[in-house]
Amino acid sequence: MPIYLGDINTRARGLRTRLLKPQDLDRLTHARSLFALQRELGTLGVAPADTPITPGGLERAVRRRAAELMAILSRWCADERQPILSVIFDDEDRRSIQSIMRGAEQAAASDTRLSGLVPTTHLSERALRVLASQPTMTDVVRMLVLWGHPFGVSLVDAVSRPRPSLFDVEVALQRAFAGRALRSARKAGRHLLDYARQVVDVMNAWSALLHFPERDAAIVDLTFIEGGRFVDRGVFGELLALETFDDVRKRLTQVLGESALANAFDGEPGDVASLETAVLRAQLAEQSRAARIDPEGPAPLISFALALRAEVLNLRRIIWGISLEAPAALLQAEVVV
Repeated sequence: MPIYLGDINTRARGLRTRLLKPQDLDRLTHARSLFALQRELGTLGVAPADTPITPGGLERAVRRRAAELMAILSRWCADERQPILSVIFDDEDRRSIQSIMRGAEQAAASDTRLSGLVPTTHLSERALRVLASQPTMTDVVRMLVLWGHPFGVSLVDAVSRPRPSLFDVEVALQRAFAGRALRSARKAGRHLLDYARQVVDVMNAWSALLHFPERDAAIVDLTFIEGGRFVDRGVFGELLALETFDDVRKRLTQVLGESALANAFDGEPGDVASLETAVLRAQLAEQSRAARIDPEGPAPLISFALALRAEVLNLRRIIWGISLEAPAALLQAEVVV
């Protein structure tokens, strides 16, 4: 029996009207200083008047707003509808833990580790700050286990070695996410399952691009994540055996030809931020179309969550861009619309 989502979809559409519009983002890119940006964000209801006028302070205000919106959604998504939100929240938690682990490995400042993250019910703003203050990856996992986070136990083996490897931790995290997301999605219907499999495809595509320079067939067994729809183990191995990075990009575009993600890789190779933007744009466009075709399915809910992530990323880029005195035209080009 299909899960009824009419009321929560209505709430998700209402919450989406509270997100910043393209013209709001355009206005923010023209702020001449962090002081002017803080004033504009205050006018838009994003940052309170007492927000510290620093990149970290402004980002903290952005995360708190995102947490408030996610909490509203969570209160409406209980009981049999929880698997839908579980896939969305687990994906945000995966991204957050990965960022914090990388920061711990690099001994980065806490604010740097938190940049661009979206808090959830499992990892609140306060919890993210605690994790970001941990000195090592092992300490991060210890906190996750202590809190009973779903990913905590899955990461214990990866950090129990004499010298924990970030590579091993990230693979264990991705596999833990894929297993949970696919199990939850199967309880909620075809559309959510397709979305969960798409996220796995994205993870495998990233891994192929990241590890291509190593040209080692052993990478397949070490990094491949089961559960995707288009990038299976055979395709993954084929990608790592190609001659050039451009060949990898073209093959990914070909393999993903029936997917909304195809256009994300159909262009000149760029940096990670550019590819992340392209993938997020493709996912947003796909879910917006799906919401029009089936307004009672999970697409409006997924679309809101992706739009919220896009807003957090947009504001991060604008905040740090203005801090570094980047031109407005450059900031506008990086915005995910």
